[in-house]
Amino acid sequence: MSDISNRSAYRVTVARRPEHDRTFPFSQAGRTKLAAYIAELRAKGLKPQVAQGTDAWQVRVRRKGHPAQVTTFGSLEEADAFVKTIDAEQSRGLFRDYTAAANISFAALVQRYIDEECPRLKGGDTYAIILNAMLEDSVGALDQRIRVREAEAKACGRPMTKLRANRVPMGNLEWMQKPMTEIQAMDIEDFIQERLQYVAPPTVDRQLDLVRAVIKVATETWGYYVDRNPLQGVRLPKYFNERERRLSEDEEVRLLEAARQEDQLRSFDQQVKAAASNTVMQSKTLPTHYARNAASREAYESARAQVLQSGFQHVPVLEAFIRFQLATAARRGETLGLRWTDIDAKSQTALLPTTKNGRARRLALRIDVLELLQQLPRTSDRVFDLSIKALANAWRKMCDSSSIEDFRIHDLRHEAISRAAESGVFATVLDLQAFSGHRDLRSLTRYTHLQASAIAKKLESAEAARLAAHKGRLRLKSSEMNLLLTSAPSPTFRDTDVDLCTAPNVVQFPKHHSVAR
Repeated sequence: MSDISNRSAYRVTVARRPEHDRTFPFSQAGRTKLAAYIAELRAKGLKPQVAQGTDAWQVRVRRKGHPAQVTTFGSLEEADAFVKTIDAEQSRGLFRDYTAAANISFAALVQRYIDEECPRLKGGDTYAIILNAMLEDSVGALDQRIRVREAEAKACGRPMTKLRANRVPMGNLEWMQKPMTEIQAMDIEDFIQERLQYVAPPTVDRQLDLVRAVIKVATETWGYYVDRNPLQGVRLPKYFNERERRLSEDEEVRLLEAARQEDQLRSFDQQVKAAASNTVMQSKTLPTHYARNAASREAYESARAQVLQSGFQHVPVLEAFIRFQLATAARRGETLGLRWTDIDAKSQTALLPTTKNGRARRLALRIDVLELLQQLPRTSDRVFDLSIKALANAWRKMCDSSSIEDFRIHDLRHEAISRAAESGVFATVLDLQAFSGHRDLRSLTRYTHLQASAIAKKLESAEAARLAAHKGRLRLKSSEMNLLLTSAPSPTFRDTDVDLCTAPNVVQFPKHHSVAR
C-alpha cells in the first residue's frame, strides 16, 4: 500500500494587502497558528485566502513483509515515480530502502568517508584535506572567516581571526548539504564551471573522482540506495594531460651540474648544523630571547668558519636521485621510500614493496647506478633522505639555475620510459610494462611508436649488414655454379622436355622445340 500526501507549507494572502502575507509550516502547531491568524484577519474585516504549496510531497510505502518507507520529495512527479519504483521492485521480491539516502545529507556521507575510508587508503591524507575543504566551503566557512578578517583589519588595523587556509574559497557547493536524492546534475555542473575559473581541468576532475568514490561506497557498501546517481548526466571537463616534454642532452648536462652545486650547498649546510648543534642547544637555556638569538648566530658563524677551513664531505643525493630516476623510471614516491634493505647489489635489483597500484615490483639497477648509491651516507634507513617538500624546493632551484623551463620531477619517469622504448631492448609492450611498472597497458600506448621506430632501425641495420656481406648479390654454392656452367645453352636445337600436366583445368600444349639464343 502506498499513499502520497502534500505536506507543503500554507501561505495566507490578502488581496492588495501584501503586508499581511504569512507562511505557516505543515505541522500541528503550524495549523493552530494558521487558524488563529485567519480569525485575526477576519476580525479586522479582511478576507484572507489560504493556499498550500506544492514543494513537499510525503510518500509512505507499506507492504507486508517489508519495513515501511517514508520520505519526502520536492514534486508530485518525483513522489509518483518513487512509488512506482518501490512497487515494481517489491513485487519481484526485491527490497531497497531508498528512504535512508533521502534522510541524510551528502555532507554527512562525506564526513563518514573521511573518518572511515580515508585512513585505509594510500592517499587518504590528501583525500581528507580536499574533502574537508569542500565541506567547509559548502557552508561558506572560509568565506565567512575572510570577511571577518577584513572587518577586523579595518577596525583594529590587523586581523585577529586565524584564516586556517591558503586557498580561494570554492563556490557553488551548497548541494553537498542536500540528500543524494535531491542533488541534480546542474548543481554539480555549476560547481565545475565556477571551479574552472581558478584551477585546471585535471584538478576539478580529481575532486569529482572523490565525489564519485563517496557515492560508490555509500550506495554499494553502506546501503544508501538512490534511484539515480547524482553524477549521471554531468558533463565532465575535457582535457589532455599527457605531457610530451623530453629532456635534451644539453638540458641533462645542465641539470646534473645544477644538482651537484645544490648538493654542495646542502652538504655544507648540514655540516654547519652538525658542528653548531651543541652550542645552539646550550643557548636555549639563556634567559632572554635576544641572548638566545645572539648565541645561535655566533655558533653558526663559528661553525661555518670551521667547516670552510677543515672541508666537508660532498654528498651527491640530488645528483643520485636524478640519475636513479633516469635509469629506473621509478615514481617519485617509490624512490623516496626506497630503503637500504630493499637493495640487492648481488642481483642488481631494488625491491619496491609498495607502489602506486599496490603491487610490489623490482627495479633493475645498472652498475653505475649502484656505484653512485654507494656514495650516499647511511644516516637513515632510507636511501634518499629527502622529504617531498625539500625535494620540491631543491628541484625549483636547480631548474632556475640551469635555465630549464616546464620540466617536472615526474617528467624524469617519462624520459626514462621513452629512452627505454627507443633503445629497442624491450621487444614487446609487456616487456616495457615490466620495466615501467604500469598496471594498465593503455598507459603505455604513448610509447609504442617509439618501440616501433627502434625496431625499424634494427631491421634497417640488419638488412644493411646482409647486403654488405653479399654485396647486393645472392651467393651460390660451388656445386650450383658448376651446374649452371655445364647446362649453358648451345646454338643447336634442343628439346625442352616439358612434362605434360595432368590437371583437368590446364590447357595442354604439345612438346616443342626452341632455338637457343
